[in-house]
Amino acid sequence: MEYSLRQENCNVCETLLKASSEQPVDLELTLPDHCPDIERILKCRMEHGITSESITGNRLDIDGIISIRLYYLDSKKQTIRYYENNTPFSCSFELRRTADDAVSRVKIRNEYLNCRAVSPRRLDIHGAFSVSACVYSSGNVSCTTDIEGDDIRQKKHPETIGVLCGMGQQQFSVNEVLDPGAGKASPESILRSELSIALDDCRAIDDKIMLKGEATLKVLYITDIQSGAKDHMSFSVPISRVIDVPGITETTVNDISVDVLNCDVSLRSAYDSENTLITLDARLSAVVKAYSEKNIELTDDAYSTDHELQLSFGNIPVTRLIDNISSSGSVKCSLNSDEEGITSVTDLWCDGLSYMTFVNDGKLTVKGKICFCMLAVNGKGVPFYTEKAEDFLIESSSDEYPVKCDANTDITICSVSYRIADDNTVEVKADLKMRAAVYSDTSHRTITGCTGLLDRKREKDTTAAITLYYADEGESVWDIARMYCTSPQDIMAENNIIDDVIQARGMILIPM
Repeated sequence: MEYSLRQENCNVCETLLKASSEQPVDLELTLPDHCPDIERILKCRMEHGITSESITGNRLDIDGIISIRLYYLDSKKQTIRYYENNTPFSCSFELRRTADDAVSRVKIRNEYLNCRAVSPRRLDIHGAFSVSACVYSSGNVSCTTDIEGDDIRQKKHPETIGVLCGMGQQQFSVNEVLDPGAGKASPESILRSELSIALDDCRAIDDKIMLKGEATLKVLYITDIQSGAKDHMSFSVPISRVIDVPGITETTVNDISVDVLNCDVSLRSAYDSENTLITLDARLSAVVKAYSEKNIELTDDAYSTDHELQLSFGNIPVTRLIDNISSSGSVKCSLNSDEEGITSVTDLWCDGLSYMTFVNDGKLTVKGKICFCMLAVNGKGVPFYTEKAEDFLIESSSDEYPVKCDANTDITICSVSYRIADDNTVEVKADLKMRAAVYSDTSHRTITGCTGLLDRKREKDTTAAITLYYADEGESVWDIARMYCTSPQDIMAENNIIDDVIQARGMILIPM
């Protein structure tokens, strides 16, 4: 005999992919004719950009560009020179299933990079980077909330399900022409640039969300190729974008991320003057997931008072977006030099940011490592490079997060500053901001099938209305009721018990 199950369907966020792939970098490069010979390599950096990411069927395809950026010392003029090589790459991931409404988030992290000058004009480069991808889609889970039958006794527990209301992804461009301004020498070549994104306001209305923020571009450039003179600028570009997210409302809790897919910074001449302008062409990707909460009662065990049952069980993943938090922190260290003193700092930035997120004493904690990178000039007027990796720790202000939780965490480097402490020491500081969407992630058992074995009748004592039972501390009322083919609610009512667990050893009455 099959019992009818009453089930409630919940729309949830399903992870179709969470994986990474390591990609090798093996290059032999020769400097072009316009580049001076290498006397000493100062720094070789590997940067990356994503040109396309597409989901077709059950496959995620990613195309991008890896840029090898070399800073070196000119053998003749003892100035900083720059060379860049761009190499395309592609990789693919297989999803658990096909999905028409899937969104993806792709990140690239450098693993290592070794660069060696085998001659004044030839380079041997070996390294690796990893491509990490997450793909999400709308899924459905069926939760058993009741089993129909007068002879059925059920064990239920309340649960709060995180319901996915809507999901959306949109790519958009940030294009600006920037003027270094009056009093600034015109740039002749760009040495280094970095773009960071900060969201200030995210306002949801029905089926749409408005993102407002700021893109900050920092540029180090050469103003005179012959002398190697340098200057730097910082530009702020406002961002305002409306993204379609069907299902999002003013009451949903939202997980929002904006990533820089690729960024191109170049020079162009102004039409009405002799000034050279800086052009910014960047491609951003915004991913939004909107949630609400639903309270249900899951049926996780049952028995019949008449005959034995054959039960089948399944696990219901219960994921909830419980909080959006932001917290700030800073990291300091001292950069020391053996280069006969430090007269000035040409550029300072942070590289190699890596971190992990976990819960410690109820606080969401981010532990990571960051590398301070410095181009400077020594006491003899010769440029040099030094770097140092430093650990950092950022904690949330709240201490109420469960140990079993996951967090979609982003760390932004807000600013980097320095102070020349003495002839050989520079004290540096980076201000960091953590943004995290915190999820509780648990799994609960529920009944997925119930069959009555009619040929296996249960035996129960019908000769008395009340039976005495000596219960031990910690014993379950549910287990006692199952044993005596009665109702746990009747036992609790008869003995004024308010909890399923017996608190003290003693006699209880079992109504039959």
